Amino acid sequence: MAFVAVALLAAACSNTGPITGIDDLADAVSLWNDLGPNSYTFAIERQCFCASEARGPVRITVINGQIVAQIYVDSGASVTGDALGWFPDVDGLFDVLRDAMNEGAHEIRVTYNPANGVPIDFWIDYSENTADEELGFIVTESVQPTS
Repeated sequence: MAFVAVALLAAACSNTGPITGIDDLADAVSLWNDLGPNSYTFAIERQCFCASEARGPVRITVINGQIVAQIYVDSGASVTGDALGWFPDVDGLFDVLRDAMNEGAHEIRVTYNPANGVPIDFWIDYSENTADEELGFIVTESVQPTS
């Protein structure tokens, strides 16, 4: 009995990330689908070894489930060209995580918002032996419902 308690305590202490109550992509997606608004704004910043216009942060506006605006927070300029695909909505963030899992990424670290399931901070190292292919996202402005 004492061994089990020590093992459980050791396992709990080994958790390096914040405890959010959500540790599974499917649970987070389900929570978002149940509670997430159909129209909202939020801002994200890409964490990558890339140019500043590819990092943001970018404020994204979603109306009726469709991205209608992507604006660089610092300049107020619209995102254009190829960069439009670099800044997903919440469902797109889930897709990035799902794709990384399906591709067998070497390491995935993610923190979900316990209130709505949004992946608020994640980092993906796709290949252990490849430099600068990592990708992450940080939500810099939380999801705000719009009408």
